[in-house]
Amino acid sequence: MVAEESYLVVSLILFLIGSIGVLARRNLLVVLMAIELMLNAANLSVAAFARSLGVVDGQVVVFFVIAVGAA
Repeated sequence: MVAEESYLVVSLILFLIGSIGVLARRNLLVVLMAIELMLNAANLSVAAFARSLGVVDGQVVVFFVIAVGAA
């Protein structure tokens, strides 16, 4: 089983890459993809915490965030 810290480190790296993409680029499409990357990083951390606590509520929140991001 993978430790929760590993998920959080990957989430942090993805969030930093997304924030650098938002701050450094001027192309709208690249900025939107970077924002989506930041949302996915937040989703990964929420899902990791939900898994460690043993609740399904976090996975439901992740599903709705992905649905809103796709819309």
